[in-house]
Amino acid sequence: MRHLRITIGNRSYEVTVEDLTEQSAPSAPSAPAPAIPPAAVPTRAPAPAAATTTQSPQAPPASGAVTSPMAGSILVVHVSAGDQVKQGQALLVLEAMKMENQIAAPCDGTVSRLDVSPGDSVAEGHVLLVLE
Repeated sequence: MRHLRITIGNRSYEVTVEDLTEQSAPSAPSAPAPAIPPAAVPTRAPAPAAATTTQSPQAPPASGAVTSPMAGSILVVHVSAGDQVKQGQALLVLEAMKMENQIAAPCDGTVSRLDVSPGDSVAEGHVLLVLE
């Protein structure tokens, strides 16, 4: 039996775990750990927000920058520089964790700069394109 603390979000829980894969002789059951209400469990204060943000290798994102929500690779680009787009229109497809994620236009505008092409790998926060 092992006594562990599990933290989910900013709440901590103390649990007792028995490893059933061990091939040892059965032992006498131990006394159960006293139940501690979640409010009484000391929790670690949330870490302060980092002073720096993740940015793409290009210049800092402009106000109309559309950035990658997660790391992945670009499968399809539906637009090119100069295209007019409407809010919600599909801009490109990003593959992440073996799932295809459609990146849509957050607002109406014109694609002023396109920074990715199919096959490119991007990190979270990487500038994909800029809308004006």
